[in-house]
Amino acid sequence: MTVARAATIEEMSDMAEALFDIIEEQTADVPDLRRAVVEALAHQNLYNIEMAAALSAFSEGRPADAELDSLVLNMKAVHKSLVKAISAWNQAE
Repeated sequence: MTVARAATIEEMSDMAEALFDIIEEQTADVPDLRRAVVEALAHQNLYNIEMAAALSAFSEGRPADAELDSLVLNMKAVHKSLVKAISAWNQAE
């Protein structure tokens, strides 16, 4: 992985993780639907970053086992977040 690409992916990963702290701090009084949608977007963002890391490893011919394992875990988190958002949406209606 080029140094610049690795640094960018790492920086984006750190920022994506920080979003979850912000969500915790800023959404205590926010309705469930809004919070669920924001969490789903944050999980999707993290998934996209893991996808970029895996593709970067593949493009360089490196094994991407760790990246793929993380990608699968984040895929599950996206799914759970979307189910939560859809449930909150249905309850709001």
